[in-house]
Amino acid sequence: MARPIIDNQKHVTTTSGRALFSAANGDLYIGRGCQVFRSQDQGLTWQRDCYVPSFGWKHHCSKFRVLARLLRWYIAALHVLPDGSRLAVARDGIYRAAAGEQAMTRVFSIQRGSRPLNFSVDGSRVLFGEYGSGLEECEVMIYVSEDCGRTFHEGFRFPKGDIRHVHHVKVDPFEGNYWVLVGDFGRQTGVGVLSRDLKHLEWLGRGTQRYRAVSALIEPDCLVYGTDSDRDYNFIVRLDKKSGRLDELMEVEGSSLYSARFGDLRVISTAVEPNPYCRSRDCTLYGSWNGGNWQRLASHRKDILSPVYFQFGALVLPYTQGSSPSGLMYSGQAVERLDGRVALIGLQTETKQIVRAA
Repeated sequence: MARPIIDNQKHVTTTSGRALFSAANGDLYIGRGCQVFRSQDQGLTWQRDCYVPSFGWKHHCSKFRVLARLLRWYIAALHVLPDGSRLAVARDGIYRAAAGEQAMTRVFSIQRGSRPLNFSVDGSRVLFGEYGSGLEECEVMIYVSEDCGRTFHEGFRFPKGDIRHVHHVKVDPFEGNYWVLVGDFGRQTGVGVLSRDLKHLEWLGRGTQRYRAVSALIEPDCLVYGTDSDRDYNFIVRLDKKSGRLDELMEVEGSSLYSARFGDLRVISTAVEPNPYCRSRDCTLYGSWNGGNWQRLASHRKDILSPVYFQFGALVLPYTQGSSPSGLMYSGQAVERLDGRVALIGLQTETKQIVRAA
C-alpha cells in the first residue's frame, strides 16, 4: 500500500499570491503583483520583503489580476542567493536586491524573445537560457553570472538553428554539471548535459516529444520529469543518466511546466494548453516519495478565459531548497477558485507539524 502524502486531518488554506520560493530554513516567499512577501512562521503572517519598481500603467496592471495575466506583468520566479540577495524574473528582465534592500534593480534586460522561464543557482553562479519565439534562426544563448546575479555574460552558445529556445538549465547536485532542457519541435527537443566550465554539451536524448521538458527532478542516477508536449500524449518519465533509457512511469492529462522537492517529497504539476491528444481541462498535482510511484494529490479546473490571451491553466510550484518541511506550497494560474492564490497543504510526516496560511 502506498504511503499517504496529504494529511487529511489538515485542511488546505490559501492566501493571495504566486508561490515563488521555499527556503531551507523554512521561510516562504510569494509574489503579489510586483511585490515579494516573506513568511517566517509557516504562512501565519506575511511581510513585504522586496519589490520590482513599477510606475504608471505597469503599476496599475500589476494590481489587477486579469490585466496582469493579459500582459504577463508580475514576478514569475524568485531565488534567494547564498549572500542574502534576491533575484527575480519579471516581464522585462531579471531584477536583484542585495541583502537588506527592498527596491530591486534590473540587472539583465530582455533583448530578444521573452523573459526566461526560470533560472538556477549554483553557489554564487546563476544560469538561465534564452526563451521565446523568434529565436529559431539565432544562436541561442545560455547566460551566466559569477557574482550572485550582479552581472551576466554569455556562457554557452547553441549553433544557429539547432534549437528553438532553452526551457531550463538545472544544476546536478550529485555530479556538479548542468542539465539543459530545450525545445520544441522535431530535432530541436532534447535533454543534454553541459560541463561545469560551460564548454562542452553532450545530448542524452533528443528529437522526440518524450525529450521535451521544462523542469526536471535530478536524482543520483536519473532525471524524472513530466513531458511538455502540445502535440502528443504526456507522461511522467524516468531518464537514465548513463544509458539514456527512457521509461514512461505514468500517463498524465496534460503538459508539465513545474516540478519541485519538498524534503523527500517529489512533486510534478500538469497544465492545460491546446493539445489534440489531451483534452482534459484539469491541472493536476502529482506526488511521489521515491520518484517511481506517483499519486494524484489535487486537481483544479481551467477557468473560462482564453488560454491564448489569459494564460494556460497551470499549478505553479516554487523553487525549493533541501529542507524537510511539513507542508506543500503551490499556486494556481488561470484555474477556477485558485487563480492568483497560494495553497498550503499539510503533509503526512512524523513530526506532525501544522502548516497554515494567513
